[in-house]
This record gives sequence, structure tokens and C-alpha cells, in this order.
Amino acid sequence: MKVLLVNPPREHSISSEVPTSVNAEVNTMPPLGLLYLEAWLASQERHQVRILDCLAEGWDGARLEEEVRREAPDLVGLTGHTHDLVDMLEVSRRVKALSPEIAVWWGGPHVSDFPSQTMRHPEVDGCIPDEGEQAFAEVLDCLADGREPHQVAGVLFRSRRGEVIQTPRRAPIRALNTLPFPRRSVLDYRKYSYVLGSRAIATSLLTSRGCPYHCSFCNTPGRGSWRSRSAHNVVDEMEQCAELGIHEIYMVDDTFNVQPERTLAMCEEIRRRNLRVNWNFRARVNLITPETVQAVRQAGCTRVHVGVESGTDEGLKILNKNLDTAQVRQKFRILNDSGLTTVCYFMIGCPHERTRDDVLATIDFARELDPDYALFGVLTPYPRTALYEEGVRRGILDPGHWERFLLEPRSDFRPQVWTEFFTPEELGELCELAFKRFYLRPRQMLRKLLEIRNFQDLSRKLKAGWGIAKL
Repeated sequence: MKVLLVNPPREHSISSEVPTSVNAEVNTMPPLGLLYLEAWLASQERHQVRILDCLAEGWDGARLEEEVRREAPDLVGLTGHTHDLVDMLEVSRRVKALSPEIAVWWGGPHVSDFPSQTMRHPEVDGCIPDEGEQAFAEVLDCLADGREPHQVAGVLFRSRRGEVIQTPRRAPIRALNTLPFPRRSVLDYRKYSYVLGSRAIATSLLTSRGCPYHCSFCNTPGRGSWRSRSAHNVVDEMEQCAELGIHEIYMVDDTFNVQPERTLAMCEEIRRRNLRVNWNFRARVNLITPETVQAVRQAGCTRVHVGVESGTDEGLKILNKNLDTAQVRQKFRILNDSGLTTVCYFMIGCPHERTRDDVLATIDFARELDPDYALFGVLTPYPRTALYEEGVRRGILDPGHWERFLLEPRSDFRPQVWTEFFTPEELGELCELAFKRFYLRPRQMLRKLLEIRNFQDLSRKLKAGWGIAKL
């Protein structure tokens, strides 16, 4: 079969909880999920597959439609988050308008969260929740042979009679080392960059899947289930990236440092090969140790991303972080002495924040920790999370709010926030205040000025500073 895998345009994404002027410059990273699909299908050598990344190419829906018309595929596969639902549906309708015979299948985070709601849209012929490499290949084999995929585990599809069929769930892939590496060269990988990166060409890399933790605000698929690749396997892929001339690798695992011994083994392998590439990762703060911090620094790691979320013990307990502020302070002393750049994430509008002073406690905690970068967002309780269920039970959240959007998506949709003590407008203002109080202080401004390396860097920092000053 001839297959187009599409990372759709973002023309109608629903609004972010981050202030617009702060979020003006975003990362452009390769569509890793599609690259994994393409690599797996290429290894099967049965189907002709091409990836179209509308974000990297700057394509709108009309330009994508031209490419689909020219390629005349048998199937178009789409991926995206729930924030991208309007665009995913628009692309699907354009494809079906070109030819109803083109099959449209969806995957990615939105489908993992809302598989049954996805199939209520007549433009969608099938979807694959969670991991898709093996399931999608089996679906294509069935369709190529003229068969319906009744025997393919882990899919939903519309039968010839128009019925939606859901097959038994597929077990997660355990042997991640058996998956072929994403073939980044099938795209113009030089177009990808990372806004905090030190050099031009960047990519993302996944060393594990799932997450062993149960934060009350998180809807990550595979919560409680964590599987990892071996250190040697990961470094093999890093070496392949370096050979392409990629300068910056962002490990996009939900939690990279689950197993400190794996982290140390990976660092040792990087040093043994004398591999020269910058990389960064997302860390679980309580697992940070002087030994691992020193090891990653010596192995080329330049940046650590840490989700602290709240600046009070009560907040950390409600968010089920299994941390307290004393632990966070201790770990940040290790990080701040390491020479690594730190990026810290916080949420405004958590259930324990009853007054303005409660919110200011988190902002002040961010200033006390003094990371290089602090990012603030308004808490958005998503379906399938403990916080969402509590909000619905207590009447703070409307259970029909998301369902209405999922069935009739609109670009003016606004996700619900926790409005027990603040209005959405008040939370937005407090989020803007957080950025101002953190960045518009002499120490932080001097630090950013000293980091400037070239005119492009100067331009980027001036743009970001001006955006914050206008909040």
C-alpha cells in the first residue's frame, strides 16, 4: 500500500494555558511517533511510506491537500494531541473530499486518551491507541489483502457495514531494543531546532516508554508501567544522530532518570566512545544524586528539565508528587552547583491555592530555587486524571465540557481550569505575574545577557524579554 503519514498543520489549535507572548517561540522537533512507524514499516519491506511534516515545512491545510492529491495514497495516517483535534479533522475531511476511497487512520496522544470519541467522526476509518508500530503494520497488511483487521489487537475500525469494531487490547511492547531506530534522514532533519538549545540542529530521542509514577494531574499513557531501552542501544542511536551532524538531542522520556544505574551506564558508554553531542533530559527530582549529575555532565549533558509544579508541601501532596519542599531544595543545591542548565516547571491554580498568597508561595519558591529557566502554566485538569475525577465529583468541573468539544471541536474551545477559588482570568493574570517576578529581576536579566553568544541569540532573548515585559 502507498501510505502518507502526516503531522498536520497547527492552524486551529486550542489555546495554551501559557501566556501568548511567552509562548511566541516554540520548538520544532521531528514527529518521533511517525518516524518510529516509518522505520518499522521500512523494516517489513511491504508498503511504500512517506512522512509529511506540515510544521517543519510551514504548510497549511491547502498546501497539504495539494501534496495528498499529487501522491494519491491508499491510506493517510494522522497523529496529534487533543489540542490539535480541529486541524486533524480538517485534514481528514480534505482527504475524504479528494477521494472517499483513501483510508484515514489516526494515532497519537489524542487517540490514546479518547479512542471511542475519535471513531464518532465519520471521516476516521480507524485508530490505534497507545503504541502503534506493530498494530499499524498488521492493519496495512490486512487492508492490502482486502481483509478487515478483525484479528489485529489494539485497534478500533469502521467495518464495511458501518459498525465500529474494537479489538482486544494489545500488550505494550516490552523489548524496546528490537524496534528499529527512527530514520531521521527521511525528513529534512536540518530544519529542526530547540529554542533553548546551544546549537542549530536538534532532534528528539526516546529511551523509555511509560511512567512508573502516578501524579494526580498526569494523563500519560502507561502510567505505572515503565519500560526502557538498554544503555548501549540508546548510545548507538545517539551516535547515529551525531553522524548526521545533529548537535542537540532532547530525551523526551516522561522520566529519564528512573534507573540511576542505567543513566550511569549510558554516560560511561558515551565517554568510552568519545561521543561529542549535547543532550538534555527530563528528570524526577527526588532521583537526582551528585553521582548521576556529575556523570551526565561529563558525558555531554547540558540541561536538565525538572517538574516541581508547586512550592508548598500541601501542593506537592495534592499533586501526588511524593516529594516535599525540603527534598526539592536539597536536589536543586546539587543541580545549581553542577554547571548544568536547569529548566523548572510550575503550575498556577492548583486546588490548594485558595488565596493570592498561596500562589505567591510557588512563585517565591521558584525564585528561591533559582533555576536558569522557570516555566509557569495554569493547571488544566485533563480527563483520565485523578484531579479531573475529583473536580467532577465535587462539581468544580463540568464532565460534559470536554465531551462536547470532542464531538464538535471548535478552535475557540477553552480547557477547564480549577475555578474553586479563582476565575480563569485571575489565574491567567497570576501566571503572567509569575513570569514577571521570576525574569524581571536584576540577577536573572544579567544571567541571560551573559549567555548571549551571537546576534541570533541576542535577537531571541530580546524578543522573549520584550514579551515578558508586555505581560
